[in-house]
Amino acid sequence: MSYSQKMIDALQNEQLEKANQHLEQALKSDSIDDLYQLADSLYQLGFLEETKRVLHFLLDQSNDDEIKVNLAEIAIEEGKELEAIEWLQAVEKTSEVYPQALLVSADYYQVLDLPEVSEQKLLEAQSILENEPVILFALAELHFTMGKHAQAIREYEQLLTDGEDTFAGVYLVTRLGSAYSALGDWENAIGYLEEAVEVDDQIDTLFQLGFTYFQIKEFQRSNETFHKVKEMDHSYTSVYPYLAKGLDEENQIEKAAEVVREGLLQDKTNYQLYLIGADIEIKRSNSDKAEEYYKLAMELDPENEAISLQYTNFLNHQERYDETVEWIQQALTELDADPQFYWNLATAQDALEEFEAAGRAFEKAYPYFDSNAEFMKQYFFFLREEGRLAESRNVGTKYLELQSDDLEIQEILNNEQTDTE
Repeated sequence: MSYSQKMIDALQNEQLEKANQHLEQALKSDSIDDLYQLADSLYQLGFLEETKRVLHFLLDQSNDDEIKVNLAEIAIEEGKELEAIEWLQAVEKTSEVYPQALLVSADYYQVLDLPEVSEQKLLEAQSILENEPVILFALAELHFTMGKHAQAIREYEQLLTDGEDTFAGVYLVTRLGSAYSALGDWENAIGYLEEAVEVDDQIDTLFQLGFTYFQIKEFQRSNETFHKVKEMDHSYTSVYPYLAKGLDEENQIEKAAEVVREGLLQDKTNYQLYLIGADIEIKRSNSDKAEEYYKLAMELDPENEAISLQYTNFLNHQERYDETVEWIQQALTELDADPQFYWNLATAQDALEEFEAAGRAFEKAYPYFDSNAEFMKQYFFFLREEGRLAESRNVGTKYLELQSDDLEIQEILNNEQTDTE
């Protein structure tokens, strides 16, 4: 038995002093092949200092470029960036190992969040080894993380065409499904993801399939898939908002409310789940619970406009117009002025017969909602009530461009025209 093997056996038996003794003997007596194997075993076991000692010894014997790449990888693991770069730059472009050095460099720059530099290294490696699947996979993974999904798809599909199914434990059909989903190509996404869940038991894959069903409004299928996700792992909190919304879309209101409650037991910090829960509770005619959800959401994220807007919608629906006005006026001093605030404010002030203030709010909202039929009709009637007939005619005419089959508005405008002739 070689001293290298004796060292590994001693390490596995936690005999560290004896292992160090065997290392000394291995460097004196073992063959080069045994030492290469020892370096690999030590690296796999996580003994980096001992690995480096063996590698430096081997480098002195042979000046092997592959050893330089290995030392660079260890330096990266240890966070020694400059040392890693020095080792990688020591590999000449003419070396057979140069493409490997480029791959390590690409990984290193990706860790540094410099994906463009990483991409350059991979493309250079590909120019040397055009048909190397490892490089093509690395490019696909990089493009996937960079959001260059169309490029990633071409690369993953090329790997499939070349007969590759998996790389580094990654199923290519899973990546393709996720990439097509990110592009909004739901049909292709579903095809790949349905294939992926047959071979890939990862919960993320199943969730992605459910999410894709959800996007194309196949709520029955999405609900079934999300239920499987929840059964696999109750703590997978991303599933609860989509499952609750999907059940709501299927008019399974009580089940949707139950899913919201289950989700909040797992994660009380998800404001979206509170908002979905509030909407569901309104449908259940449970306004007190809805308001509780709104307030808990606002406690989590006081500066979130979406929460404030939905809450003011709720207040208007409850005909609590004084509270709507007070809330919006405060929100407008603290948040960016989303135009929906002004529409909600105009509605509340009109109901409170604060017509001058309502008119100002309508005017601020108008440029943003002149293509919204509901707003235009409401504004039309407000202007008529205020006696601003010329303005109301203009608004009414634009409204009919959006809603040409509204006979009521047509008749009003026709009668006004007849009266003025």
